[in-house]
Amino acid sequence: MSLTEYPIWRKWGMEGVSEWYLNQALMARLFKRPPQNLVVQGLLLHFVHGGLAGIIFALMVPVFSPGIPIIEAGLAFGLLLWIIAMLIMKPVTGVGLRNHPMRLLPHVVSLGGHLLYGILLGLVVSI
Repeated sequence: MSLTEYPIWRKWGMEGVSEWYLNQALMARLFKRPPQNLVVQGLLLHFVHGGLAGIIFALMVPVFSPGIPIIEAGLAFGLLLWIIAMLIMKPVTGVGLRNHPMRLLPHVVSLGGHLLYGILLGLVVSI
């Protein structure tokens, strides 16, 4: 959840929040510009991903998780999104879980944000 990741970003920059850094690197590849010049664009891409993921969750949860509490389904979905981000992190940025200069901190921050996103997504969809 971006609000919980904001203080980490303020302290350590984009590299402190792995999926923000990933989106910034994706935008740099797309626009062929230095990543440090694409902070806003990287965050916008992150929010677009979150919005699309929320729509997919809302459409798919009735089909794939009947009988599973919606909060647990959201938590699992958030974890799945984090795993996907970690799988594409190393090929795109060159850093992954094991070789990040900040060790596991950015990935733990990212995991916490994705789990919170999943919980809140479950709450919103259940309304």
